[in-house]
Amino acid sequence: MAVAFLALTVTVGRTQTCVVNWTNLCQRIDGFGASSAWQGGWTAAKADMFFSTNTGIGLSLLRNHINAASSTSATATPNTSETSIMQMAQARGALVWSAPWTPASGFKDSGSPNGGNYRGSGNNITNLNYASQLANYVASMKNTYHVNLYAISVQNEPDYSTTYESCLWNGSQIHDFVTNLNNALVAKGVGSTKIIVPESQNWSDNPGLYTPALNDSNTAAVVSVIANHNYVPDNVNGDTTTPAALSVSGKALWETEVSQIGGAFDGSIANAIYWAGRIHLFMTAAQANAWHYWWLIPLASNTDNEGLTDTSGNPAKRMYVLGQWSRFVRPGYYRIGANNTGSARISAYKNTNSSLFAIVAVNPNSGAITQAFNLTNFTATSVTPWITSATMSLSNQTPVAVGGSSFTYTLPAMSVVTFVGQGVVPAPNAAPDLTPVANLVINAGFPLQVTNVATDPNLPPQSLAFSLLSGPAGATLNTLDATNAVFAWRPLVNQANSTNAISVRVADSGSPSLSATNNFMVTVNPLTNPVIGSVTVSAGQVNLAVKNWGLQGPNYTLLTTTNLAGIWQELYTVSSTNSPVTQMIDTNFTGPVRFYRIQIGP
Repeated sequence: MAVAFLALTVTVGRTQTCVVNWTNLCQRIDGFGASSAWQGGWTAAKADMFFSTNTGIGLSLLRNHINAASSTSATATPNTSETSIMQMAQARGALVWSAPWTPASGFKDSGSPNGGNYRGSGNNITNLNYASQLANYVASMKNTYHVNLYAISVQNEPDYSTTYESCLWNGSQIHDFVTNLNNALVAKGVGSTKIIVPESQNWSDNPGLYTPALNDSNTAAVVSVIANHNYVPDNVNGDTTTPAALSVSGKALWETEVSQIGGAFDGSIANAIYWAGRIHLFMTAAQANAWHYWWLIPLASNTDNEGLTDTSGNPAKRMYVLGQWSRFVRPGYYRIGANNTGSARISAYKNTNSSLFAIVAVNPNSGAITQAFNLTNFTATSVTPWITSATMSLSNQTPVAVGGSSFTYTLPAMSVVTFVGQGVVPAPNAAPDLTPVANLVINAGFPLQVTNVATDPNLPPQSLAFSLLSGPAGATLNTLDATNAVFAWRPLVNQANSTNAISVRVADSGSPSLSATNNFMVTVNPLTNPVIGSVTVSAGQVNLAVKNWGLQGPNYTLLTTTNLAGIWQELYTVSSTNSPVTQMIDTNFTGPVRFYRIQIGP
């Protein structure tokens, strides 16, 4: 089969740059899947190949076909041949949902499973009974087969009548039916099953099938998913247009079936790169919440490109390419911004609960690309590349170190590379913390030093700046290092018997800058005067015995004079020592009269 894609030659060494932004949040991802329609039993190995996240491609959605009931009775129950496949998919973590190709023949004007128009409208007996039948099916899957259906579609391709199972509906009929279906599901105890409409055969050609339901608030309330297929007039070559972002009033938007119908089977990497481009566009341009291929394994008569494998279950490269998304981008992930300067098609996704992330890079070119990735608002220690190319099929490679929130990797020619990692996300800008300082009581002259210890909870830590907002005269604040600053003060004698408020602030470098403040009090005790006791003269010196130095803290200076009206001469100064007795000695005297005094300072 010929496949249209653009082949470019890119020279290794010309680095292209993609900026991945953790906080640029886009749509939620519901999953990736395909259909097992009309299939029978499978082996566990086949189920693992499609649904295991350990050994397979990790599909998270399975779409299956509902066989119509044989009568129009409200108690009739449709069935499916795919129950064992549904059970195996569910056991491997996939969400299972079902679609009818046709109602019972008696509900249509053709009287046949093939073609015809649906007869239901309003609350007529057709709508009531068919809604009851589909609810019976959902309840039977739960109660008999223990398959909890995530959703049920109203009709496969309601705008396409053909020679196989099919049925035409219009938008008014879909509007009327969904309320009846919701009521029937609730009545059967399976009201949590979501309702999907309309599954048109084309992506955006027929909004009239679902807008009547969305325009009615009562009906819109029971519709969860707007879904369409992506078939085009030339399905052999496929769709070369960019899919539109449909207006769906806040509902989930799913692409639920597409393949290349006609021609010969093509399992090549060239065909796989075409499909990688389609998935990329549905994620980034259409902003779809889910994407499905048509068949997992095609029926024996379908030897074209309708399956992810050939008719014998041998994988095409497109199966592994789908796995580049489905194995790593799980339900509940969100797409995040990925802005690339080059020709690689890159999208990125994150798990908002665990900070796991995946970056999917498609190189559609005939040459390798040197691709740089700059991580914004997050970083990682390393990323692990997984590659599908001409020679590799979803193959994991040696982890790549992330340095300075960036890494570079060579994307092989014609390949899809998924980089898987654990994000390290900075917390929102938070104010720094200051260890509290208790109130203090000191003496005048006491040299006080108080270390203010700050911590910054931000990741990476921001720079901190200290400042003294208020304090007594003579106080200083000296920054020691990135997280510590010392408040220093030696109160003067004239500051004795005072209470002083101290306020130290630390501010971070964030935008906006946030800060914390330490507020504490320093009380300076009143002074106690020293008392000079006995004075003796011995061996040419005068000895003064001081009974009480007073409080520790100030300096004590011994002064002398021979004339009380004259100049006092400083003999020496000592810092305060312990009481009760310390000798102060004068050996330099000549006059017959000398006077002494002790001065407290500073």
